[in-house]
Amino acid sequence: MKPIESALETTNGFISSFTRNTVKGWWELEIGLPITWVYDENDKIGCEVTEEYEQGKLIKVFPKKNDVVIDDLVAFVEIIINTNERIAEKEKQFTDKMQEMKGILETEAKKFYQELDELKENSFKNLNATFAKNLDKPKAVRKPRPPRKNTGDTTPNTKTATVTEETETIE
Repeated sequence: MKPIESALETTNGFISSFTRNTVKGWWELEIGLPITWVYDENDKIGCEVTEEYEQGKLIKVFPKKNDVVIDDLVAFVEIIINTNERIAEKEKQFTDKMQEMKGILETEAKKFYQELDELKENSFKNLNATFAKNLDKPKAVRKPRPPRKNTGDTTPNTKTATVTEETETIE
């Protein structure tokens, strides 16, 4: 394998072209990125969208200072790729976790509604059966109390009790 190919192996599929800017005297890269990927420039390396499509965009990566070499541009592209791959992995983990939680919630909801349906069905069956049994039982006959005898005397009854010498008579 040639040295240039091994140096660019980590950026396979992203670098579209190397261009020499003869006016400014430095190399520029053109890379293709998926439309959702993010990137940013810094004080030494700039980024500029040259074309945009539904599937992705072409971005020109260029030095802002003369001391930036082509290896720095390639390393910057590697950072863009690695960052977006980490973002994609994080999003995938989150999506997988949400799918798992969705499955758990669906199972819980299904279980809840089954229990609720059983409760609706069985509660009235059991209550109606119990109620019907109680209706069939002979009822205990209550005996009315005898009426109070009214003597016509409105004074309270008085009672006298003698306990011992030391006690008094109570009326």
